[in-house]
Amino acid sequence: MIKINNQGEIDIMANENVNKAKAHGQSVVSKTYNFFQQALTIAVILLISKIIESFIPFPMPASVIGLVLLFIALCTGIVKLGQVESVGTALTNNISFLFVPAGVSVINSLPILSKNPILIILLIIISTLLLLVCVGFASQFLVTKSLFPTAEQNEKSRHVEGDNH
Repeated sequence: MIKINNQGEIDIMANENVNKAKAHGQSVVSKTYNFFQQALTIAVILLISKIIESFIPFPMPASVIGLVLLFIALCTGIVKLGQVESVGTALTNNISFLFVPAGVSVINSLPILSKNPILIILLIIISTLLLLVCVGFASQFLVTKSLFPTAEQNEKSRHVEGDNH
């Protein structure tokens, strides 16, 4: 968007994010620098996970190791959420784009997959059902243990706390 300010100067604004950055007192350069700094943090964690992957005796993807490392770093406070939040949000918002290479590799493997299509479909159905059951039981466990309370449990705890005061 192009605007002309009161002094007759031309302001070129790329999008609404520029306006938001200016509203919060941040320059576009500092927001961009912050974004690249966050990307570098994630890249370093991925590099460490690649190194760990080469030393462990069993096959485990570096991306999974990286997720575990990032989780541990966030839980211990080594990495603060603000140090990776913007890049994480950007990656999550564009996750469908990140599945394109996996889809292309499946298409490249079509001759192999066409040998046993019924077995593959059966495996997909069984693994999906197994995943749904495991996630269901895990979420039930977490809700009943009040680790992640539901809205109703939160409301009940507010009423109990209100009665005590």
